[in-house]
Amino acid sequence: MSSKTRLTAAAALGAGALIGSSGAVMASTYVVRPGDTLADIAVTHGTTVGALAEANQLTAEDVAVGQLLQIPDGALGLPGYTAGASDVESYIVGDGDTLLSVARRFGVDPTALARSNSIRVSTSLDPGTWLEVPGRLVRANALLTHVADAVGLDPVLLRAVGWHESGWQQNSISPTGAVGIMQIELSTGDWISEHLSTRPLDLRVARDNVEAGALLLHHLLSVHGGDAAASLAAYYQGDASIAQHGPYSDTVHYQRDVLALMAEDA
Repeated sequence: MSSKTRLTAAAALGAGALIGSSGAVMASTYVVRPGDTLADIAVTHGTTVGALAEANQLTAEDVAVGQLLQIPDGALGLPGYTAGASDVESYIVGDGDTLLSVARRFGVDPTALARSNSIRVSTSLDPGTWLEVPGRLVRANALLTHVADAVGLDPVLLRAVGWHESGWQQNSISPTGAVGIMQIELSTGDWISEHLSTRPLDLRVARDNVEAGALLLHHLLSVHGGDAAASLAAYYQGDASIAQHGPYSDTVHYQRDVLALMAEDA
């Protein structure tokens, strides 16, 4: 197999055609490793801290190295508007990667990962090979939900904005240079890092991108007295532009569309 070969058999058929629901592709158990936190395990495996704790009868975030955790089905928490969307993301194999290590990195069942790429679990991977990794939607949903809870934002709002902006795709870049799941301009990201965040945020990293969007939405809701529609307009067009020109027609459509997504997720 050439190191430059893209494994596209599953992509051509659609991950759902080969595997089924998102929940079916994710690992059902996980053995805790040094440095793991319950939050990291939950996000990687497409679930929430609460659901993970409940499934394993945990009363605190402390987990013991070597502990076997049962992973609940994260697909049950997906908003209805995600139905039919592509559930795979691409990963470039690096030095030392094996199918098992990639599966562990993404919280995916190794057999599902192999089947998604029409290879065997034992197949050796050449650096530079592209893999199609299933379970994208539950991982993105878990990340958005976790970050929203951490920031003190309604997860329904953050999920809807992220979906409208990019379909929860971190590799999305707009014609104006807006980046990632939350489609944030680089200059806006710098402002968020300086004024709203406790640390510099890298918009090219999914977790940081989502955190930047959550912090900005939280700030805008504070500025607009909790008015979701006004905050959405400001997120899309900017308060300065709205003050000068009023909301553009596409801004009004944006408000309507995101609010409709939120209603579907309620």
